[in-house]
Amino acid sequence: MLADPFVLPHADGNVSCVKINNDAYSSEYSYRSATQQVRVKVRHSQTKGTAETPSKDRHNVEVVQTIFATAEAAEVSRKVYIVIEQAPNDTDVKLTDALADWLIATANANVSKLLNWES
Repeated sequence: MLADPFVLPHADGNVSCVKINNDAYSSEYSYRSATQQVRVKVRHSQTKGTAETPSKDRHNVEVVQTIFATAEAAEVSRKVYIVIEQAPNDTDVKLTDALADWLIATANANVSKLLNWES
């Protein structure tokens, strides 16, 4: 089971989201301050297998941040999520780790490149 609170290490300071919902294969966490709200959803499911392709376990973590509007600035909403699909007996984490490392490599340069439509 994931920790409660779900602590999101953020460049502006850790965001500590408390669990607000827990179902069979999902959880939702929330943080709210005077300036922002952060929601984290963690979901687990399985893809539907076919004769050619076996079913896979599907794991999804989604983070939505809303910066509230002020007299000087409009509301800002951001969403980031990752989906991992692997066979149920495949517990290797190297590919997921590699993508996470690539995203933040060279002081987040690759994320900045993606946001600038580079491919």
